[in-house]
Amino acid sequence: WSDTGECHDSTGVHRTSGRIFKITHGEPKHVEPFDLAKMSDEELVKLHTHENEWWSRQARLELTARAESGRGLDTAKTQLREMLEKDTDIVHQLRAMWTTYCINAADLPFLTKQLHHSNEHARAWAIRLLSDHGALDTCMSARPLGMGKDAGAPKEILAEFFKLAQSDSSALVRLALASTLQRLPIAQRLGLASALVAYAAHPEDADDHNLPLMIWYGLIPAADSDPMSLAEIAKMCALPTTRRLIARRLIEDNEKNSAPIHSLLAGLEAQNPTYLKDILAGFSEGTTGWRKATKPALWDSVVATLAKTEDDTLRARVRELSVLFGDGRALDEVKQIALDGKAEMGARKAALQTLIESNPPDLRAVCEQLLNTRFLNAVAVRGLSRFDDPALGEKLAKSYRNFHGTERGAVLETLLSRPAFAKTLLAEVAAGKIPRADMTPFHARQIRTFNDPALNKLLTEAWGELREPAADKKALIAKLKARLTPDTLAKADHSAGRAIFTTVCATCHRLYGQGGEIGPDLTGSGRDNLDYLLENIADPSAVVNADFRMTIAEMKDGRVLAGVVPAQTARTVTIRALTGSTTVERTEIKKLEQSAVSMMPEGLLEALSETQVRDLIGYLMQKSQVPLPEGK
Repeated sequence: WSDTGECHDSTGVHRTSGRIFKITHGEPKHVEPFDLAKMSDEELVKLHTHENEWWSRQARLELTARAESGRGLDTAKTQLREMLEKDTDIVHQLRAMWTTYCINAADLPFLTKQLHHSNEHARAWAIRLLSDHGALDTCMSARPLGMGKDAGAPKEILAEFFKLAQSDSSALVRLALASTLQRLPIAQRLGLASALVAYAAHPEDADDHNLPLMIWYGLIPAADSDPMSLAEIAKMCALPTTRRLIARRLIEDNEKNSAPIHSLLAGLEAQNPTYLKDILAGFSEGTTGWRKATKPALWDSVVATLAKTEDDTLRARVRELSVLFGDGRALDEVKQIALDGKAEMGARKAALQTLIESNPPDLRAVCEQLLNTRFLNAVAVRGLSRFDDPALGEKLAKSYRNFHGTERGAVLETLLSRPAFAKTLLAEVAAGKIPRADMTPFHARQIRTFNDPALNKLLTEAWGELREPAADKKALIAKLKARLTPDTLAKADHSAGRAIFTTVCATCHRLYGQGGEIGPDLTGSGRDNLDYLLENIADPSAVVNADFRMTIAEMKDGRVLAGVVPAQTARTVTIRALTGSTTVERTEIKKLEQSAVSMMPEGLLEALSETQVRDLIGYLMQKSQVPLPEGK
């Protein structure tokens, strides 16, 4: 069967694609007509041991309907409890537990007993069923088992949860407890979270993929209601991810409530060696894009404590934060590292980036001094984008070839940030000094966002015409489909198609784990369907997920930033373009607009030859990765 609207199609049902709902092998066994409604309660209970899960589910539905109609089901309740206690198959036991719950026969003593079941799945399900009536956070309402916003969990249940958090050997059980946090009142979840994150509890959880995050999701509201308790949890926390996220959240409110940060930094000598690294990482993430921040009262003691550390990452973190907190000495040190030709390149890049974010008076001079330093000049050029001087744009455009091929995207991004810079860029393209192929349709679209007729004319003359959406996309798609027959696609060179994808598409899209993240990941999409591909490439703006619409930020300093917005806070906005992400403070933005069109420009296929279109489409429809052509 197939959905109308499947994979962006809004005009009708695709008869050549859909979802398989049944597969049979050999001669299917004939099933005699049946009616579960006519079966006895005992027969329905017996179906809980059927090898086919469908029968047990249907039996559960029927028994639930009978319970809701007022039938007593005493015999069924007894048999289900016997199955749970005596049947040795855990699947049968779980089915019995679920149905007992559904027919309202699972009271607190019954479910509490299951918390001590020998199987981890039964214990985890007991936790889920005990907390099932507590709605998530702001939606909480008092329900039968007392898991409401006001009443919370009964004390005896909360005590059992606490014991499990401390002593249960199963990570699955602890994950169920972590998931339950969001259904508890803040006061109760803080105690349970403390047991889950404690140093002496389960150190193996530090590397778990889900647990640290699930615990954090349950703690998020505490940042507003009880930030001091949140800080105390961080101090006893053995989970680096949870600890870092707590620090990230608390630093955001440091200017209006500094006590939690003071608590985090107090008694550093008593903490384990990784504690401070996690806390400072959280501070750094929480202040990304900030120009200035209030210095915590204990910050000088942190600097003194780490003055002799041999951990380069930690030292760099302290320098960056010291600059953010207004330490002039730290700013001078960062500047020295950026200009030190003997320093490690990664450290110099990080130092220069810190300088750009702090925007000192001599930033332009430092960046211009580093324009001739290979690999560092790509960072310097972003710093120069802050200065509205046409002479800078001309200097950057003329030195374009001095940049390494992997770094030229940063130069283009800067040259596209101001109309005067873009004019110089187009002049160099027209003169053949900057390869026309280095400019993509995305770059052309960004120039069009300036709404400058003179620039648009230069764009057409130097690069080519960027056509707006065609009036009749159906005709274009039909033309392409008629050309891309099965016989034609069978001749496609998939390796050549991959090379085209790498050049044209991979800057935005990821496929088989490689590529950009501006657009959707294509690995799991309906790429084997020709209609799907042609519709989304030829008419990308027909259906645009809000996450992938182009956002245009006009800055107060005259720059124009364009890209998608993957993250934003009350203070900052992050804009992701082809060459990376930029986080800016909202106070620096003059105007922020979201376009109705996709980031993906029109006319991508029309810019390719028929052979290139065939190879690209053939590669995209391929279900496995192929090697690049030799020499690529």
